[in-house]
Amino acid sequence: MTGASGFLGHAVCAELLLRGHGVAALVRRPGSEPEGTRSVPGDLADGASLAAALADARPDCVVHLAAEIASQRSADRIDEVNVRGTERLLQACLAGSRPRFVFVSTVVTGDAHGSLLEEDSELPVQTAYGRSKREGERLVLASGLDAVIVRPSHVYGPGGWFAQEFVKRLSAPGRLAVIGSGENLWDVVRVEDVASAVALAAERAAPGSVYHVVDDQPISFYDFVALAARALGVGPPRRIPTPLARLVAGRDPVLAVTRSARSSNAKIKRELGWRPRFATAAEGVPDAVGSLPS
Repeated sequence: MTGASGFLGHAVCAELLLRGHGVAALVRRPGSEPEGTRSVPGDLADGASLAAALADARPDCVVHLAAEIASQRSADRIDEVNVRGTERLLQACLAGSRPRFVFVSTVVTGDAHGSLLEEDSELPVQTAYGRSKREGERLVLASGLDAVIVRPSHVYGPGGWFAQEFVKRLSAPGRLAVIGSGENLWDVVRVEDVASAVALAAERAAPGSVYHVVDDQPISFYDFVALAARALGVGPPRRIPTPLARLVAGRDPVLAVTRSARSSNAKIKRELGWRPRFATAAEGVPDAVGSLPS
C-alpha cells in the first residue's frame, strides 16, 4: 500500500488487518508504517525502488493512496506525485506480477453547482489536483491491470485535515472562518467508511469498476463547520469573503472548499453491500471531535 502512513492510510490498514489481510506499507522511512503492517522501502519518485518493493512484497493487490492533496499550491508538485508517481507504480506492477490495483481518486475536482454526481457523470475538473486525479484514473484504467477506482468525497474524522484545519483553528482565538456564504453543499464521508469501501473494492469489485464513496446526506459547508464548533463548545464560525480567501490561500484550495455538489453512494451499496457506519455528518462530526486526543 502507498500512503499507508497518512490519515486515510492508517484507517485503511486497520480495516484490512481487521479483515485478516496482511499489509505491506511502502515507506520512505522505515518505522513510519502503521502498527501491524510490514514496511517495504520505496519511493514514488524512483521507479527502480518501486520494482524492488513489489518484488519483495509480492502483493495480490496494490492499494494506491499516496497523493498531494488539494491544498498543495504547486501544480508541478501535484503532477509529479499524483500523475508521474502513479505512472511509475503502474509500470512496476506491469513489469512484475500484475497485481489487482485499487486507485483512490476523488470526486472533489471542481464546482458541480449542487448537481448530483454519479459514477457516469461528467465531473467538473477545475483544479490542478482534480486534473491530476482524472489523469491518474485514465492511466490506471488504460493499464490493462485488474483495476478499480474509488472516489471519496471530503474525507473527515478524528485526525488529518479535520483536526488540523478545523478543530485546531475553531479552538483558537478568532476561530475558523467559513469562506463565502457557506451555503454550498458538501458531500462528506468519515475516514473509517472510506477504509471499508477500499477494502471491499480490493476484495470483490469487478475489474474496471468506479465507485463514489460518500455518506447518505449532503450538508452545507457552513453547517458542517458549525457542527464541529458546537461539539467543541465554541461559538459559531464567522464568514470571510471569497476574494480575500483566494489572496491568502490560493485559487485551487478555495475552490475545493467552496464547490457545491451532491454525490450518490447507490452503486457501491448495490454492488458491494457497503454501508456507512456514520450515515450523516450529524452523527460523524460530534463523534470525530469526541474521539480526538485531549
